[in-house]
Amino acid sequence: MKLVVYLYLSMIVLGVQAWPTVKRSFELYPNNPAMPYNVHTISDCMHVASEAGDYIFKKLTPPAAAASSPLGTALNREAALLELEAAAVVAGELEAVAGVAGGVVAPTSAEVCGLYVIGEPDTIVEITMKHYDVNCETGGLMAFVDGWELNGEYFPGIKDHHRALDERVYEFCNNYKQWPRISNKKFFRSSQNAALLQYRIPARGSFVANVRFHKITQPCNILVQDTAAVYKMANFGQARNCTLSALFPAVVSLANLRIGGKSVRAQQKVNYDCNMFPDRLEIGGSAGIDAFGMEQSSSVCGSTNEPGPEQAIFCGVTSVRLVSTGRYQNQAAVVVRKADEHDIDVATLMCAL
Repeated sequence: MKLVVYLYLSMIVLGVQAWPTVKRSFELYPNNPAMPYNVHTISDCMHVASEAGDYIFKKLTPPAAAASSPLGTALNREAALLELEAAAVVAGELEAVAGVAGGVVAPTSAEVCGLYVIGEPDTIVEITMKHYDVNCETGGLMAFVDGWELNGEYFPGIKDHHRALDERVYEFCNNYKQWPRISNKKFFRSSQNAALLQYRIPARGSFVANVRFHKITQPCNILVQDTAAVYKMANFGQARNCTLSALFPAVVSLANLRIGGKSVRAQQKVNYDCNMFPDRLEIGGSAGIDAFGMEQSSSVCGSTNEPGPEQAIFCGVTSVRLVSTGRYQNQAAVVVRKADEHDIDVATLMCAL
């Protein structure tokens, strides 16, 4: 009997001693400060974003328009209930922003604006619509674009992307007459380091878009945000065209190169006139972001580990396009930096203004 009592008391004592350790196992990283969480207010029609976090837009109807608009005086019960539900989901986020910015009051118009997201070269963009109040009936519309769109042109170009344009653009808005109600939370991912969230909100409306970036191992199309860096381009044995585009006049040079078959790579010098070869590296510029119809400065193929000469491209957009048939393992390291007036001497292409 004494032995049983002793064992019972020993188990209690050990349990009490072990409890602090068990309790600490549920504390996730107790000594580390909380991870920073960025909240951004969209105030420009063309808002460029390169940081992860929530991007919030809120448009209020001007007082004069609200008084004269039937939506301001006689919203139907169903729309009112839906708006209240949507507001409850993001009330804390919108109130926090309103406390800083006081809301964004904009005139009623059909202007199309966009959240242009760009990440590091080896990333893709993920956008989650945590909330959106964009009424279809008042002409409101949102769209996710896999890439960027500017003045009717797309990056990556329509003919170079592996997805058709209708698969790259997804439009959506709130249909308050629809029953049953559907969730207004949506999730999108891009194919490269650039994505676009377009919106047209003629009357009042709001949205909260969460942006994240994910690393990938085989990037193809790259939109350049750094003014000076070395970028690696490769087809990884696939039949695809990859484009690197900088939205500014730039100076381009090759750090190393391996493009084409054995007979091409066996040449003593790099060939800068390879338009007749199916596998090549095209360097040039254009006024728009679609590199398919750009003016070419040179077309390169061959193999070398020696740095190549600098080529200054004085165009609104500078592009390097790797064209591959899939028969060879093509790769190149490209140095890109912003061009200035001192680079006129090495200019190989000047686009018409």
